[in-house]
Amino acid sequence: MGEPVREVCADLLIRANSAAEDGPRGFENATVSIINALSREASTADLVAISYRLQALFGLTINLHGREYKLINEAAFKAAATCPLVLRGAFGEVEFDREEFLRLALSFAEPAGNG
Repeated sequence: MGEPVREVCADLLIRANSAAEDGPRGFENATVSIINALSREASTADLVAISYRLQALFGLTINLHGREYKLINEAAFKAAATCPLVLRGAFGEVEFDREEFLRLALSFAEPAGNG
């Protein structure tokens, strides 16, 4: 089946994403930016898990009305931090189970109130 990827703190995932966005473009540069930002407080195992979880998160798209969308908000980061994730194949391909990811993201979403 594959090797499970450990869960991480959603805050670390959000901060890693910010570090990657603020740094130079490209996968290798994003990885260096994440390591520079979090290496003092996150273990090597956490940094590896963060990298895989961000990769899976940004590979997730939702098809609505024939168009592809990436849904990235705090609920999505919280779901990405804890949703079961397994490394597959020789190149460490990762993909969340879409149904479980959406269930978790909805559970973390703030209900929109009226009034």
